[in-house]
Amino acid sequence: MAAPRAQYDQIGSKYDEYAQTATLKRAESYTFFRLVGDLTGKRVLDLACGFGFYTRRLRQRGATQVIGVDISPEMIRLARETEQAAQEGIAYHVYDAATLPRLGAFELVTAVYLLNYATSKDQMLHMCRNVYDNLVEGGRFIAYTWNPAFTISKSNCTPYGLTVLCQEPEEDRDTCETEFLTTPPVRFRCYLWNQATYEWALRAAGFRAFAWHPSEVAPEDLARYGEAYWRDFYDNCLVIGLVCTK
Repeated sequence: MAAPRAQYDQIGSKYDEYAQTATLKRAESYTFFRLVGDLTGKRVLDLACGFGFYTRRLRQRGATQVIGVDISPEMIRLARETEQAAQEGIAYHVYDAATLPRLGAFELVTAVYLLNYATSKDQMLHMCRNVYDNLVEGGRFIAYTWNPAFTISKSNCTPYGLTVLCQEPEEDRDTCETEFLTTPPVRFRCYLWNQATYEWALRAAGFRAFAWHPSEVAPEDLARYGEAYWRDFYDNCLVIGLVCTK
């Protein structure tokens, strides 16, 4: 997974700018925490944590232990820098999710934009198996990933903070070149895997149940921006949630 490491080492703090300005991130966060639910007393492993955007919020919402993991040393450096400035008891580690060791027994593993960086079916399977191995029996894996139903031919995500520049069909997936609309814009590449591949990897990893959850917009954001603004978001949404149970 050298490509994601290099991409996010380069993106670094620009992702913070995107996270603070993109309305897609607002809808994503609203949906993600509706899926997460009550965190009281839970141990959480946050994969693909980046600079700790969700890691910190998981801790602040009541998790007793939170560990953040990312493949990018630069992202982890930024996360640790923030932790040092405002200590919340979060540990951050550099690991590739495809070769992740067992870090503990967690009630919840989260992964916002991890699976869409799998470069092969086998790599996605390794990611899912490593998640499974870090969960207690009955624990949940909440993944937020690119929606297999998205198509650039229908509409784009530009109003919401990023643009899919091209979508090249391949077997089982599309390769997408995408741009965060920061100043200046930052490009990255990831993969739009089909639904069958995700479900195959989860079953093969051992998960006994999983369900897809469409993205939602918070009522206050619907009121703030208006229904017309969110029409393309709902008609051709780029992102989607997955809730899996061990």
